[in-house]
Amino acid sequence: MQEARIDKSELERLVAKLERFPMVLKEAKRQAFEAAAPKLKSAVQTEIGGTGKVKSWQEGYVGSKGGYAAARPKAETWTERTKKTGKRYAVGYVTNAINSGHRFPSPSGRKGYRPDIRSGAMRVRGREFYQRAQTQAEGAAQEAAEQILDALMKSLEG
Repeated sequence: MQEARIDKSELERLVAKLERFPMVLKEAKRQAFEAAAPKLKSAVQTEIGGTGKVKSWQEGYVGSKGGYAAARPKAETWTERTKKTGKRYAVGYVTNAINSGHRFPSPSGRKGYRPDIRSGAMRVRGREFYQRAQTQAEGAAQEAAEQILDALMKSLEG
């Protein structure tokens, strides 16, 4: 007589592997995001271009619980004091102004000053380097997903 059986010890091993699954998933996600953060930083720095001041203000960041990766301006970092007013600005504030655009003051009535203003707008266009780097971020996200899947498959095999 032929029959199909399930060995209890094999089932218990599978259950033990599945019980470890949440911890394995959490660690795999953290490792994948730690690998993706420098790639995101590099993509943003490539889009910024320039001589390096704004590039040096960027950092790769992984969330405190390991749930995401990002490229963003460094926290608690300030620009040099300005010559005119002696103010310092947070680099995130300056980076946002460059990325998103900003207003500039209207002419103060100085004799002979003629600004090059398009359609009356007193605004500098943004460079949008974070948005342009987003296309490269999608590739980093795909690599992170594959890395997580590989780690999960290894945990089930081993």
